Amino acid sequence: MGKPRSSMPSGVETGLADRRAELLVLLRRSERSKRIINALQGDYLVKRVSSTSALRATLSVQGSDLLLVDSLAQGQEDMAQFCHSIRLTSSVAIIALIDTEDPEARIEVLEAGADECFPKTLSIREIKVRISGLVRRMRLSPAAGSLSGVLRFSGWSIDPHRRLVTDPGGQTVDLTTAEFDLLWAFCRNSGKPLSRHQLLGFTRAGAAGPLERSIDVHVSRLRRKIEFNPRRPIMLRTVRLGGYIFTPRVEA
Repeated sequence: MGKPRSSMPSGVETGLADRRAELLVLLRRSERSKRIINALQGDYLVKRVSSTSALRATLSVQGSDLLLVDSLAQGQEDMAQFCHSIRLTSSVAIIALIDTEDPEARIEVLEAGADECFPKTLSIREIKVRISGLVRRMRLSPAAGSLSGVLRFSGWSIDPHRRLVTDPGGQTVDLTTAEFDLLWAFCRNSGKPLSRHQLLGFTRAGAAGPLERSIDVHVSRLRRKIEFNPRRPIMLRTVRLGGYIFTPRVEA
């Protein structure tokens, strides 16, 4: 058995830009699931597991770049609970397929920790395109541009190469892929109002059909992790008529 690899989805430190992404899959056994896996195997290193316990064991020992999870087997936790439990211990990118097209259900799963969530009735081609968009975003180095090293604000630090965020006490704070990309975008644009549409560009990299409201979900989760009082945010403020502004002074 090889050395355990961090599940942090970094396109730099783990060399994702130079290799095929590893995709851990938990899908119900069906002909459609087989077609989804067959469609993905040419682009990703796909490993299929048959239960949430097997998924967690594989994730803890070997790590993975992404998880693709269908509605879970009867008797186990629902999708939101599952995503929340994974997010407590891992920053692996989570792609959730759910049974409903209800936007509120999608928001609930995103809020619980998923990076992407869409109905499993989506065409296999579009599922493949959306996963490709997420991987493309993971491969894009957030260090591109004039601010390329570790940035610091209000005692915090964000390292784009290792994709690590450290609080004023020196503790690492676990962020999802979308949360990290949002925080990096805010740091690089400190003091500038950013619309939801602009923020979608930072966090989705052109993936098809994202919900602008999902930005509000990710911002809300980010506030809970970096603000002293998330209900009265000081660093990450809402802009009138839509959007957000990051207020701290950011230094390289």
